[in-house]
Amino acid sequence: YLPRYDLAEDIVSEVLLKLLQKRESLLTIKNFDGYLFKMVKNKSLNLLKSKELLNNIPIDDINDYLIPESTDPEKTLINASLGEKLDSVIQKLPPKRRLVFKMIKDEHMSYREVAEILEISERTVEVHLKLAIENLRTALKQFYDEHQGHLSISKSRFLSIFL
Repeated sequence: YLPRYDLAEDIVSEVLLKLLQKRESLLTIKNFDGYLFKMVKNKSLNLLKSKELLNNIPIDDINDYLIPESTDPEKTLINASLGEKLDSVIQKLPPKRRLVFKMIKDEHMSYREVAEILEISERTVEVHLKLAIENLRTALKQFYDEHQGHLSISKSRFLSIFL
């Protein structure tokens, strides 16, 4: 998929690192070869999309993509807190639900791909994802309510950004 060998090496390195980071959840994957292939394929396609995207951005707008949104320490702290909250909720999901969520949201796999790899039905994948999103939505609502005075965005917009 990639035009240069060094880019392909980078993708493979990233995939191997990601596999090492989530090695506990790999035991539930039935078709590891397919899972590995999909990870490399999706990371490659994502890289191609991002490079294409950056090539199409007017030079005056590049800073909007490279500079963090806020230099306000309070907002930076809230963003970090939000990231920690989301990571915490995801880590507390049951293992299969967490794996399905990450395969779909992080690896950009289709329901069918996840179902084939985990050897479960597409409907089961859908249910796992729905329940994971409900858990995250509840946590995000609570986070929004706790930080409402510091966020300049409506609750519905806040939730739609993440889910």
